[in-house]
Amino acid sequence: MNFDYKTRTSTKIKDSAIGRLLDKMSLESVFCTHSVFSHPWGVDMPQLDSCMMFHLVISGHAQLTTNTEKYDLLAGEFVLLPRGEGHKLSCGTSSFYTTLADLPIEIVSDRYEKLSFGGGGTQTVMLCGAIVFKHPLTLRLLDMLPTSILIKQDSKHYESLKSVVGLLELETTQPQGGSTGAISRLADLLVITCLREYIENQELSELSWLGALEDSRISKAIELVHEQPSRHWNLEELSAQVGMSRTSFTGEFKRLVGNSPMDYLTEWRMSLAYGDLQNTKSSILAIALDYGYQSESAFSRAFKRTIGTSPSLIRKQLAE
Repeated sequence: MNFDYKTRTSTKIKDSAIGRLLDKMSLESVFCTHSVFSHPWGVDMPQLDSCMMFHLVISGHAQLTTNTEKYDLLAGEFVLLPRGEGHKLSCGTSSFYTTLADLPIEIVSDRYEKLSFGGGGTQTVMLCGAIVFKHPLTLRLLDMLPTSILIKQDSKHYESLKSVVGLLELETTQPQGGSTGAISRLADLLVITCLREYIENQELSELSWLGALEDSRISKAIELVHEQPSRHWNLEELSAQVGMSRTSFTGEFKRLVGNSPMDYLTEWRMSLAYGDLQNTKSSILAIALDYGYQSESAFSRAFKRTIGTSPSLIRKQLAE
């Protein structure tokens, strides 16, 4: 039996539309705080925009309270706050909460901190973290999520999550060569694991615009856009590809996704371009041409209208 390595290595890994969406998520920064709290204790965490926060109880217990939820967290349990909502974290009996700015945090590195705080009683050890996102597609994905997601020990993906957090703690506390890249990828995996846990326990139709993926025709249109973002799509061609009239296609797409097919195409292109501006050295004109624009000025106008800032400013910020 001959092993055809060329065929094997050229075969692309197939993924779902949701998988491709999650694959485009990209973080800007991540840091973790190894926290040792002693009873009584209470912490008031502010709202952190464009930031996903998480807490893992390593030992002991904690209570987390948002405007709408209250969780009694036991050892091994994990809570994710996808949109960085302000919340209170405590021993459960404290009536006094210290603000984040007033905590005696010890900065060990750019990505790792230590905190020892409380009244000296029974200890609770936690790993707390924040992941900062600015990519527009990522922020849209996060907007569809609830303010908090609890993952208990009986959750389907708990063991995977526990392994990822353990590796993340190891890389932040004992940095080695390549730790920066490892931390970024582990944080990506942490977020994707949490989103997978949440999505798999919901009906697709309840997941806002991701419910569009349940409709075979609209899903096909989304996949065509994702697979060929540089193609000069127009409404007639997209609707024909999925076997619908222009009017029916536009109405159904907007009902399920929330914006028109052409607006979605632009948003997807700009999301990809945003990543290219950050992660490649390609010129702005080259990126514009890659996504179907014939001039840098036309691309820049579309980019600023969609993202809220110019591509040249993104590049300038990276150079600073």
